[in-house]
Amino acid sequence: MRGWAGLLGVFIPFAVLLLACLGPFKGRKLWSLSLLVNLISWACFIFLTAGFYTREIGESGSILSPLILGQNPWTGDLSFRWDFQSAVISLAASTVVVCFHFLARKTLEQSRSSVASICSYLGCLLGALGAGHLFLFSIFFAGSLVPRFVFTGVSVKENGINSVRESAFLGIVALFSLIIVVLGFSEPFRGSLSTWFQFSGGDRVVLPGAIGFSLLLFAAAIGAGIFPFHGNSRKSFEMESMERSVPLALQPLLGFTILFRFSVDLFSTEFRSFGPFLLGLFSLGLFYCSICFLGSKNSRDRVFWLQQAMASLVAIGFFSLNRKGWHGGSVLLFFQSLAIPFFLIVLSCHERRPTLAINRITNFPIFALSTVSAVLFALFLPLSVGFYGVLLVIWSLVESQPWFLPFVIISIPIIALAGIKSMFFQMGEKPNPAVAGEFKELSYEEILAILPIGALLLFLGLMPKILMGPIGVSASALLQGMGIKN
Repeated sequence: MRGWAGLLGVFIPFAVLLLACLGPFKGRKLWSLSLLVNLISWACFIFLTAGFYTREIGESGSILSPLILGQNPWTGDLSFRWDFQSAVISLAASTVVVCFHFLARKTLEQSRSSVASICSYLGCLLGALGAGHLFLFSIFFAGSLVPRFVFTGVSVKENGINSVRESAFLGIVALFSLIIVVLGFSEPFRGSLSTWFQFSGGDRVVLPGAIGFSLLLFAAAIGAGIFPFHGNSRKSFEMESMERSVPLALQPLLGFTILFRFSVDLFSTEFRSFGPFLLGLFSLGLFYCSICFLGSKNSRDRVFWLQQAMASLVAIGFFSLNRKGWHGGSVLLFFQSLAIPFFLIVLSCHERRPTLAINRITNFPIFALSTVSAVLFALFLPLSVGFYGVLLVIWSLVESQPWFLPFVIISIPIIALAGIKSMFFQMGEKPNPAVAGEFKELSYEEILAILPIGALLLFLGLMPKILMGPIGVSASALLQGMGIKN
């Protein structure tokens, strides 16, 4: 039953694509239908995630959502297989898109293409998160490219879709890299296509695992838009309205799904060999991102560098190759999928208003509360679940790679300081000439956009064991499958 809920949660957002393209609905009616469909998808993933807190889950620790494609020789592979991490991150992604509907109601009512693209993008993202085989993941990854580029290009009035040419090219390159890995290194292709790499004399040429692992890392870095390919994701924060950046902040989930779900199974030996080098690379990347975050001149750049810093911390935990690191990295990946969109939602409310003197903020209590909440819950402060994820990542370095520890320890307070600055001193920046009139309190739609994510982050910050316990079990099971017991 819960497997069918996951299946419905993935495919029902595509119904909005059909309604927007073929149906007679537009304006408020289309927005209402889109909100209803996304609420159903959100409820499906609540039901799916709740299954991990019961005794329904078998020894595999996962829930299977079978597809018709799952026929021999792929029975059980070309289906959705939800572990706790993929289920709870899918729930977070659905929550963000539901909240986005309230924040951007006017924008979505005016553009059918925006409604169609954001819902199809969500469906592809959810499908990729639950994919049980790299081939199935590649299908949903390919499907996510067009709606993401359309959604981005619609907002840029000067150059339109030409503004995402570079991202489109890199996305196609990443997809091509995934296809090579699927054909050359994953079953059943690797076993059935033995004549692909064969000389006339009959000697079979096997691609080295290092090449496959490098291609997979390359695709993951581009797909996630993380260091050192972070310039690819920057366009998501340069659109005309900051509110449109909210759903696109979920993009790193695609790249990290490649790493957490497929890289270990396909390239366990190469993973062990390259892990220390990549750990050092992302430790330096974290320090670089924290300095850029602190030195950013405007709020959009600050959120971009905050996302890059969080992604670097996730990568550090992942490549530490121990239980604490994977536990912390998994927690931070979930935290990032909520915290960055929450930050963007609050800053979008700031951007819509004229400059407010810091001594007047108490005259607008709801606005002030949202600002303080973004600082307390969306940064690595003790009231956020991200704080515990960072502690686990640091702890993992103490045991395994202590020479990278100074870069992480120095970076964390810089990130916290820059995050506080990005929220409170946003109000002291130069006035936006496009925004005139008196400063107003948050509207009910803005409150509905902020409240669900803020309440969830507060709840998990006060009771982190609800999230961290199951994620820790899932991380330990993955590492034990690799033969790592620490």
